[in-house]
Order: sequence, then C-alpha cells, then structure tokens
Amino acid sequence: MAAIPISVIVVSRHRPELLRRCLTAIGQLDHDRFETVVVACPRGAQVARSMGFAKVCDFDTANISVARNLGVSRASGDVLAFVDDDAVPEPTWLAHLADVFDDPAVVQAGGITLGRNGISVQHGATRVDAMGKSHAAAVSGTDPVVLASEGDRYPRLHGTNMAIRRQALADHGGFDPRFAFYLDETDLSLRIARAGGATMFVPKAIVHHASGASAFRDADRTPRQVAEIAASAAVFHRKHCAAALWCEARQGFLEDRKAWLVGHMHRGTLAPDVAARLIRELAEGYAEGLTRTEVEGLRLSDAEDAIPECRAAGRKDLYLVRRRATGNRVFETAKALVQAGNRVTVFDLRPDARYHRVAFTDDGFWLHRGGIFGREVREEPLFQKATREERIRTTLARIAGIRSKNPLFRA
Repeated sequence: MAAIPISVIVVSRHRPELLRRCLTAIGQLDHDRFETVVVACPRGAQVARSMGFAKVCDFDTANISVARNLGVSRASGDVLAFVDDDAVPEPTWLAHLADVFDDPAVVQAGGITLGRNGISVQHGATRVDAMGKSHAAAVSGTDPVVLASEGDRYPRLHGTNMAIRRQALADHGGFDPRFAFYLDETDLSLRIARAGGATMFVPKAIVHHASGASAFRDADRTPRQVAEIAASAAVFHRKHCAAALWCEARQGFLEDRKAWLVGHMHRGTLAPDVAARLIRELAEGYAEGLTRTEVEGLRLSDAEDAIPECRAAGRKDLYLVRRRATGNRVFETAKALVQAGNRVTVFDLRPDARYHRVAFTDDGFWLHRGGIFGREVREEPLFQKATREERIRTTLARIAGIRSKNPLFRA
C-alpha cells in the first residue's frame, strides 16, 4: 500500500533559530510521502528558503489561526500535520500518525508531547469540556487507541502534535481566526469530535516541545501578555457553552487565571505590579473577546500538486557514546555523520547522579545527558546502581520504535 500523502505545517514568528532546528528535525522524518509547508515572518521565511524548502508563505501577523489556515491553503496532503516552531518531532512521529489514517473512520489524531527535559510528559491524552477546561484521559500501553467522548467532554488535540484529514478541515472551515492565540486547535478538534469524527491517540507519535519565548510568554513560560488568552476564552465560551453557563464560565476562567498569576508572583517570576497589571488585562481581554464577530471560514480548493514518494537512500540510525578518552570529539563525529545523511543519537553519561535530559541539537543529532546513577524516567529512584552500558541499553529499549523503527547501531 502506498504511503498516505501528508503535509507538515509549521508556523513561525520571530524565532528563526528555533525554526531552523525544527526544520532540521523534520528533514529526518521517515515517512515516505510528505511535504513541509512553512508560514513565517521574513526572517523565518528566509531561514526556510535557505534550507531548501519550497513551500514558504510570508506572514507576519500575530494570529496563529490565520497563519495555519494559510498553510492549509498551500498544502497538498490528504492529511495535514501540525508542529510548532519551538518543537522537534522524533523521527518516527509522522509515520506513527500516518498509520492510523489507514482507517477511513479516523478523522484526527495526536500523540504525546514531552516537556523541556525531553522525558517528562507535557501533554498526553486529553479531553476538553465546553468551558475550555482540559481533563486527562486514562490511556495505557503504547498502541494507538480511539479517544472517545465522555459526556460533555470531547477529545482535545494539541497544536504542536496533531494531524487532521484535509477534508475535515474543509468541512469545518479550518481554524477560527477569532482565536489569535490559545484554544485555537482546541476549538477545531472539539468541533470535529462533536460532528462524529473519530479521534486517535497515538502514544508513539512523540514531539519534544521546548516552549520558546514569544510575545506572550518567556522561555520559562512566565506570561508577558494575557489579553489574548482571555479574549480567546471569551470566544470559546460563547461558541461552545450554553447561554445559561456564560457567567459561570467567565467567572471560573478569571479566578483560575488570577490564581495562576498570583502563583507566579509568589514564586518570584512576576513582580507584584506586573501581576496586578496582568490581572487587569484578563478582564479587559475577556471583554474585548466578546465583541469579536464570526468571520467566514476557510475555503479549500483542489490540492496544488501531488506529493511524490521519497525515501532516504543509505540512511543509518546510529548512536555514539561520549567517554573521557574521546571527549568532545564525539560531538564533531556526530555532526559529520548527520551531514552525511544519517540520524544520530549521542549518549553523554557521567559518573554522578544527575537527572537525565534529552535534546535535539542545532547540529542535528539527539543528545542524552545525565548521570550514570541518576534518574531518567521521573518515576525511577533518585539513585540507581548501574554501569554506563546498562543505562544505555535501558534507554535504547525505552526509545525503541520512537527514535527509529529499527534498532540503533553503535557507530
């Protein structure tokens, strides 16, 4: 069976170096039939073109829904996958998502998003209610599962790790431009689920999300602006809540977000005067969101062109181990192997008990760092008696089928 054609859509604004890293990772995906569509500000568009990407849309407005719709309008895939510019997908991400769309009943799918340490889960299986509140869904194992609705809670996808059939996007008018930031993908995935489209949760479809700095928040996720969050909440409530619940939804949102800001103040990440300003901004933003009128949805024409099959010839999945004798030369070796077209993982484990971290480097290889005796998965003991080789074998088993469909070979 021929691979399903997929368009990967990346929106980027004022984060050109993060975009470069994201696109480098996308270039290592192992699905046999996909294209990449980049929607970016001038500097980001320049990066994408310099890397050889053909479908690049210039766009420099702070509205992610409009930007994504622009990317959708240029896409040719039967399925459209989305990943953020401050995120990187594991090499098998797209292939795992693609597999579930062999079932024609599946309309949308998403996987696991990992946080900044590359190990802990940031977003797993989730449902959302009409007030926009998320609720974790209990999912076990690594096989794809149908994420069904439960009562008034519907499957929620996350914009940095989701895929939707092109026809479903057309049928539902794409992303609602009133959601310039926050709840944009939630609104769309909820509408699709309410209409009866099956949602799949794919545990092995993994994306690492670094949460880069933006106009709305710092790299550590400290908020800079909250008016747009509040405005989007107002639109969401009016769109999905029964009128009798509008006041309750508004009050609940403002109280939750006020507590969130006060929490930042207590931790010292927000000064009291800044927290007070942002609390005022919440009410102002919510009021402004209530004035936003519905606009015409996305209209899709026929796909521009067919996506050909393309397989990377001679690519190998390799790993290297940093030791005292090799020192930092191992990183230069890894960089050279990547430039030769391989996918590379480097283990840099020291004789201590530091926590493990995983990152995709700007040079295009995966780097696992930490202590030989330290905790990797956060449910593990703080100290583990083991050798370097034992820890590497454990990690290779954990990422089997994720970093590569085949076993990694030692270079």
